Amino acid sequence: MPLDSKYLEILRQEEFDEEDFVSLNHLAQKVRNRILEVVSKNGGHLSSTLGAVELIIGMHCVFDNPRDPFIFDVSHQAYTHKLLTGRWDSFETLRQKGGISGFTKPSESNQDYFIAGHSSTSISLGVGVAKAFCLKGASNIPVVLIGDGAMSAGLAYEALNELGDRKYPMVIILNDNEMSIAKPIGAISKYLSQTIAGKFTQNIKNKIGNIINNMPNATYLAKRFEESIKLITPGMLFEELGLDYIGPINGHNLKEIIEALRLAKSIQKPIVVHAQTLKGKGYPIAEGHLEQWHGVSPFDRQNGIALAKNSRKSPTQIFSQTLIEIAKEDSKVVGITAAMPSGTGLDLLIKTFPERFWDVAIAEQHATTQASSLAKEGFKPFVVIYSTFLQRAFDQIIHDVG
Repeated sequence: MPLDSKYLEILRQEEFDEEDFVSLNHLAQKVRNRILEVVSKNGGHLSSTLGAVELIIGMHCVFDNPRDPFIFDVSHQAYTHKLLTGRWDSFETLRQKGGISGFTKPSESNQDYFIAGHSSTSISLGVGVAKAFCLKGASNIPVVLIGDGAMSAGLAYEALNELGDRKYPMVIILNDNEMSIAKPIGAISKYLSQTIAGKFTQNIKNKIGNIINNMPNATYLAKRFEESIKLITPGMLFEELGLDYIGPINGHNLKEIIEALRLAKSIQKPIVVHAQTLKGKGYPIAEGHLEQWHGVSPFDRQNGIALAKNSRKSPTQIFSQTLIEIAKEDSKVVGITAAMPSGTGLDLLIKTFPERFWDVAIAEQHATTQASSLAKEGFKPFVVIYSTFLQRAFDQIIHDVG
């Protein structure tokens, strides 16, 4: 059944009343049901995309896409975006030959800004867009949605470093789904952090900036007061890099999301909106930080059991068991993976030999270069990374390993 046009009309409204929020929450449930219906049959990325439903609905409520381009990091969490941009019926063909891509794809829709698969590229892409808008004299704002796991890659910080210096208007939505880079501690911290999202506090910060610029004798005290505001928020890292920060907000509360995004849009500076979400939201079997629900093959929606499961051992399982046997015999054997422990078979080795096998997060270059010095010191490193992700360490393979 196609999506009722009334929902799309609500997304385009300037203001929302309580009845509208009820409709938007109904829309979120319909989107989740559609994702579960299709992914359980076709396979695909499940937990991350279920966790981002309200955030993406909020983006469509506040910003004018594609005029304001949406840049999804990795983009496997963008199913909601596809469903809201004319692909509700064709979503049935997700990841099928000739069907809808599992990632954003500009040739599929002009509302998919960039084709993406690698992690941690979105902020850099956003900076490039923001520079182009500045050169064109355009008032458009790039909107980036990035998961906190993607913040472990150096590329994200290279982009943040320039953005904080150049101050191009840009909104970065940090989807914090229990791999938090700056977890708030207790109710008081959350209250103080959410206070930072208010216009009152933002106005205070702007006034402090004016005092610093116009009253040299008050610089020290004003600077200390500004720093005291930063210290009560998990956003101190971003503030120190020169970006404004809002959050943490509830990434499943549409009213809170829309309010925060409107404020971020109005500030006309680079700003991070920190949203806390639950992976697998709305499908209890997959809720939480459960790696097996990240990317799934077809499964029974009622019980979550995979369909047509092959009882034969996979090549990855054979590799993993063989490497464990070798590691037991040779203490010089060590291993490194980059945020893919179960996919590469290193998860069992990390549990068995935690002092010799490491997951270094999304940092393929670091994984490869550190293995070079481990080898120089007489160890035998196994760097186990999907080939498509090892492209990112091509220079390190040639220069450091070679």
